[in-house]
Amino acid sequence: MKMTRLILAAALSAGVLAWGTRPAAATGAEVVEVSAPILPRVSVLYSAEGNNFPSSLADQAALAHQAALTFDFLMTACSMNHSGIVVPGPGDPPTTPAQNATNLETVANCAYTDFVSKPYWIPALVDQIDICGTELGSSWHLITEADVNDVTDADAQSMATALSTPNSTTFFGNFYFSLHVWVRATNGSLARGDLSPGVTTRMSTLPVSASSTTHYESDMALRCIRRTPVTP
Repeated sequence: MKMTRLILAAALSAGVLAWGTRPAAATGAEVVEVSAPILPRVSVLYSAEGNNFPSSLADQAALAHQAALTFDFLMTACSMNHSGIVVPGPGDPPTTPAQNATNLETVANCAYTDFVSKPYWIPALVDQIDICGTELGSSWHLITEADVNDVTDADAQSMATALSTPNSTTFFGNFYFSLHVWVRATNGSLARGDLSPGVTTRMSTLPVSASSTTHYESDMALRCIRRTPVTP
């Protein structure tokens, strides 16, 4: 039977939740990390969608990179002009759940006001371009159906605490840092996943064609995942 334990890490302040999955035997252990969403600048996407959507993969990749806003970038950029963001220094303790919530709320508001960002990715870009690998590094990838099926409710509760603002009464944090995510399904298509605690069905059909070159207005977050084997 697989047991799950949380790894307390300062990485939470950088928009990454890490936990360890360890079977009864020490072999097969791994650390699983889920990122904060990569948000798009819609001012970039809107001018390049539909009939203006690039035809080549190279140009599509350039568009995705130009539009992408990582959480690390936003934390640094937004802390310069928006109060309330807590960025721990070397040796500082991890941010608390309350500080995480404030960080996410403030960053979401900043992403909208300062960077003209909404969580409205173009499905064709998510489908064709490895945005996770390009923006976060080659060890990261789009969350898969197998990843979603591996999530326990305890995992989901931990993600809700660290990576979203489930108890917020404001619009921005809940919308920009949703636990509804883009997923690569087992059959290779794009799908919708739900990483929220307490849900019974985590996978569902994407309500829009993956080949659509028009932005998709939804709260679906482009989150990434990394699974790293641990040597006993």
